[in-house]
Amino acid sequence: MRRQGGNSALRVLLSEAGISNAALARAIVALGSAEGIHLGTTTTSVRRMLDGAQPRWPVPRLVAAVLSRRLGREISVVDCGFTDRVAAIEDRLDGLRCAGSLEGTVRTVVDLSVRDLNRRGFLVGSAFAVSAFSQPALLALTVPSVEVVSRLTGRRIGSADIEVVTEHLAHLRRLDHRYGAGRVRDQVVHLVHRQGNAVLHGAYDETTGRALLESTAQAAWLTGSMAADVGRHALAQRYYIQALNLAVSAGARAYAANVLSHMSRLTLQMGQGNAAVDERMLHARQSVALARAGLGVGGRELTPALAALLNAVQARGHAVLGDVAAARECRRQAEGQYQRHRSGQEPAWLGFYTQSELDADLGRCLRDLGDGEPAVRLLNRALENYEPWRARSRCFVHTDLAAAHLVDGNHDRAALSARQAIRSAGALRSIRTIDRLRILRRSVRPVRERSAVLRSLDDELTDFLSRTRRERSEVPTS
Repeated sequence: MRRQGGNSALRVLLSEAGISNAALARAIVALGSAEGIHLGTTTTSVRRMLDGAQPRWPVPRLVAAVLSRRLGREISVVDCGFTDRVAAIEDRLDGLRCAGSLEGTVRTVVDLSVRDLNRRGFLVGSAFAVSAFSQPALLALTVPSVEVVSRLTGRRIGSADIEVVTEHLAHLRRLDHRYGAGRVRDQVVHLVHRQGNAVLHGAYDETTGRALLESTAQAAWLTGSMAADVGRHALAQRYYIQALNLAVSAGARAYAANVLSHMSRLTLQMGQGNAAVDERMLHARQSVALARAGLGVGGRELTPALAALLNAVQARGHAVLGDVAAARECRRQAEGQYQRHRSGQEPAWLGFYTQSELDADLGRCLRDLGDGEPAVRLLNRALENYEPWRARSRCFVHTDLAAAHLVDGNHDRAALSARQAIRSAGALRSIRTIDRLRILRRSVRPVRERSAVLRSLDDELTDFLSRTRRERSEVPTS
């Protein structure tokens, strides 16, 4: 089968690599032979590829492998202008497993991101698996860090390269908070793909290598967070797992603990979106276990703010489980630990976890315990102190505040907060804001007959959710 107009993508890559048709043919035959595959690829075969012919499998995969080695970055079958038939033939990547080596982990990240970039429906329809975080959390607790991460051949990578990536990640994260992940997610997927290639093909010493791995873990985490924000929870799980594996390999125990806190948070949120009580309890128990694992993984590297974050998330899990004593003890621990934190002594990647974020977490904990009045007080304080660019966080808290007012029996204020959340969600590209409003409607619906205000609010929530569902069905998957 020939592609009309020829294969311009392959032509550009061969030119960039400085490799002739004959040299490519020889390299394909040699690589195939090393794998026990006997091929008859010739210069004529390569010319046919350039004219648009689709060669038989596994030639496309071998072409991509040859060019990856020559160019010092991962080149996919699709990059070469071929149809990717891996999914139908031999694609065993699920992204949930922990590779047995650092190289295996990085290749999983590269493979995951290239599938994400080239197959916009990759893993759409796959379900969030509540138990999937258990193995990586256990390995993070028990497996030592990789001893040697330096690499001698390839493009030299220095500290300045890592600083550029770190600043870029901070910029993307702020845009994510302001506008929602739907507007910027593709950029961070490209970034994590480039970072994975840098680890596989760059040259760096031990110190730089560990910093490079940690920055790649940060990119993988942010990619996962954005996947969750656009409603791709199964994909988010896979990025989170690989971010944890990378952090452990880098010896970055504090960052590994941070990833576990977000695994815990995502698990809890997925449970709260489930109508079945048993499922909510299962998710909450797993959430508590992940937060505790974070405390264990961080160990002596835990900073006050990071310990506060882990205890606050754990408190929320206990609240959903109805364990009042445990929730209050974790809340007390979180407040005391955060009081000990000092500006400038926390890692830059934890700068997002401010007093406002802690107040929001503890306010949610109190709401789930049924303590409406103190929950409202903390959530209002969070809103008052949030930076203007935290548009999505403010939307979350308006929704939480509406739920807390419902607990407190203040229907007018519940409706006021919910309407503010609806307005904010309409301006964001964030499925999480919509999911939270759906959970709020589930709380409003059983009590709507108690007042005209609640009936009106239920109607407004239903109208907004119906409208956004129609809009989502008309937009290609991000």
